[in-house]
Amino acid sequence: MHRRRGWCAAIAMAALLCAARAEAASVDYHYTSGSATVTASVVGTIIGSATLTLNGVSADFDAATGDLTGFNFTTTPNQWIVLNTPFGGFDQVWINSASVVPGPGFGTLASTPLGPGHWDVSVLPVVVNAVYTAKNSVTSASVGPIPLSYTNSTPLNATIDVVSGTFVLQGITLGMVSVQGEANPLVVGATITFSGVPEPGSASLLLLGGLGFALARMRR
Repeated sequence: MHRRRGWCAAIAMAALLCAARAEAASVDYHYTSGSATVTASVVGTIIGSATLTLNGVSADFDAATGDLTGFNFTTTPNQWIVLNTPFGGFDQVWINSASVVPGPGFGTLASTPLGPGHWDVSVLPVVVNAVYTAKNSVTSASVGPIPLSYTNSTPLNATIDVVSGTFVLQGITLGMVSVQGEANPLVVGATITFSGVPEPGSASLLLLGGLGFALARMRR
């Protein structure tokens, strides 16, 4: 009887240690909804804006160290920005697709705790792979789809709240669209916002499952 109690206590302690390690390690956050406030500008002058919906895949964040170790976000296909000033004879820019991922050598430059489970993180670099189409809504003329890849080489700010499950990536450039006849490119910028629920890593789940199985056997 005493031996069984000892085994139960040991297993319970192992479960607590496993949970502590899962909390300290990088946690994979899956997001249920997202949006991007997008602007289109030429030489700093905004000529169009829109709110795009996003498909969140995941973000990996270590709440113990404050490191954002990875993420992958995509735009919902075929959304557009209406331009109030034509650019190269076009009044719409369609974002056929776009994915936002860490670039080569990605890392956290700085991390500042703002409160319990709330961090302000600076990261670099961030890569956007996108496909754009420029359209004229009156004449139906278009250019594209044009595949573009853009690397944000200046530090970007991310605000992460692991309690409420929110992720905000600010100041990102989604791409630069060049059209014949225009001296300067159209710069598409965005602030990305996601909300979701953290999920423990698969290794922790397997270990906890094994502990549960051991407890069940001991009860028998």
